[in-house]
Amino acid sequence: MLHTSGCGLVSNKLAACVNIIPQLTSVYEWEGKIQEDSELLLMIKTRSAKVEPLTKYVKENHPYSVCEVITTPITGGNQAYLDWISKTVPE
Repeated sequence: MLHTSGCGLVSNKLAACVNIIPQLTSVYEWEGKIQEDSELLLMIKTRSAKVEPLTKYVKENHPYSVCEVITTPITGGNQAYLDWISKTVPE
């Protein structure tokens, strides 16, 4: 289960931090039907260079055949925190 894989993302140096946000309800269309499911949201902090191996890891550990992995560029923030991500997740 991916919920427990948050530790795997960090221990494998694919992410500096994983926030696991429970009790979300997702409504989406899948195979022509409207679905409503309880899900977790993982906010994963990593380097851009790690998105591909991180996505591979998530796909291998996720129960869905098409799992959501999207990126948002970081354009600013607490520099000490950004430095910590860079130090924690090697290129």
